[in-house]
Amino acid sequence: AGALAASAGRISRALAAERRFSADASHQLRTPLTALSMRLEEITATTAEPATAAEAEVALAQVERLTAVVEDLLHRTRGAGLAGEGAGGDGPRPSHPLREVLVQQAREWEPVFARAGRRLDVALPAGAGDAGGLRVVAAPGPVSQALATLLENALAHGGGTTRVRVRRERASSSGHQHGWEEWVVVEVADEGPGVPEALGARIFERSVSGAASTGLGLALARDLVVAEGGRLELVRARPAVFGIFLRRAGAPSPR
Repeated sequence: AGALAASAGRISRALAAERRFSADASHQLRTPLTALSMRLEEITATTAEPATAAEAEVALAQVERLTAVVEDLLHRTRGAGLAGEGAGGDGPRPSHPLREVLVQQAREWEPVFARAGRRLDVALPAGAGDAGGLRVVAAPGPVSQALATLLENALAHGGGTTRVRVRRERASSSGHQHGWEEWVVVEVADEGPGVPEALGARIFERSVSGAASTGLGLALARDLVVAEGGRLELVRARPAVFGIFLRRAGAPSPR
């Protein structure tokens, strides 16, 4: 019993330290992100060069997305601390239209791929504008950041055309009251050599990286998606296909 209590104490202290680090990092990022946003807004408003204004607008959208992720991280950290003190857990998650994320990412990344001599093809399925068809139970900021990571990864390590496709999937689940779950899956595929077999099983580990990579991008992207109740998986290794699995809004909830 004493050993179990000591182990529980160590785990509790480790979790508390992790929450403090997340909160401190979020606070430290707020000020430079705000300053950068203001500078980009100034450039957009004062430049006489249309190309410069367009690039500044894209950069501003990226900074605003990162700011939203930081704010969400800080909110979750505070919520976890309160829950640990007995204040209760999270309430129902709101749903958001996935279409906005896809359109935003296409607008940001298509010019980047074009400058590299590559093509980005983001396709929305028929009926993508339906209120329920592409609404997911996930915040747009983390989903955008995760998708941006996959696109950056495809640009850096893949080849040929990179395609983004969306599909719906119903999967059996013993832990669900209806015996199945409904997901919206965003797949990112390219025509490059793919993920080496030795790397595939460890691709989301923080210590694993490709050439000139920190090894943090995919790991952090997965953490963002998992925090939204979803999954990030390597669907196929060669050619590489990554999938972001998000719960479909309006589908029956798990037990």
